[in-house]
Amino acid sequence: RFHDEGAYLLRALGSVRPAELEQALLLLPFDAVRRLLVRLLPLLAEAPPVELMARTILYLLRVHHKPLVASRALLDLLGPIHAALSARVSAERARLGYNVAALGFLRSAIERGSEGGGLFGEALSARAAAAPPTVSELRRKTAAREKKTGGKRRPKQKGSAAE
Repeated sequence: RFHDEGAYLLRALGSVRPAELEQALLLLPFDAVRRLLVRLLPLLAEAPPVELMARTILYLLRVHHKPLVASRALLDLLGPIHAALSARVSAERARLGYNVAALGFLRSAIERGSEGGGLFGEALSARAAAAPPTVSELRRKTAAREKKTGGKRRPKQKGSAAE
């Protein structure tokens, strides 16, 4: 049951345009802010939109800092929120770093492959070595394509060979 409530809350927050989220949060009364923070705390550990939750929590903390710090009960809530948010953001940062490193590795493998013919090099060299099609072959292919499309010609592509 809680998972459904949490999913609904995240869907509702996500449905607000990012440009209007701060204005919408600014309109919340302090009691609703307290309840929202309590409901977001368990979602921080695993719910997918960590950016949305972090932006929401940080904005609420910035706007309602004095009343949050003045209340002992809410001050006790901020400790677990800080710990959960820090752990989640550092995990996301590690995942992002891993993905960036993997993309860098892939880019270097492709660059190495293009120099030495590695990835797809054999197929590209075989294609380049093949004789270019003759004019009669091109006309035959064009006629077959027009027959398939019912006589409609495709518009010429920019940079294509002239007939």
